[in-house]
Amino acid sequence: MSLSFNITLQTEPTGQNEFDLEITENYEGDKWHVAVFIRLAENNYEHWETVGLDTITELFNYIRQIQKIED
Repeated sequence: MSLSFNITLQTEPTGQNEFDLEITENYEGDKWHVAVFIRLAENNYEHWETVGLDTITELFNYIRQIQKIED
């Protein structure tokens, strides 16, 4: 059984950007497959990037990086 979950986060410290991360375990050859969408307006998201990560540590570090992105 593989995990699949979503995370919504706002960037810190301003909350200027909001991202939705769709995280799936063991998908398309990746241990952790992450599709990232940035919120443009209410109920309007655009694909931002997709990454494959090998470890849970890489996944948490990636989430921390996303949370720091400010335009």
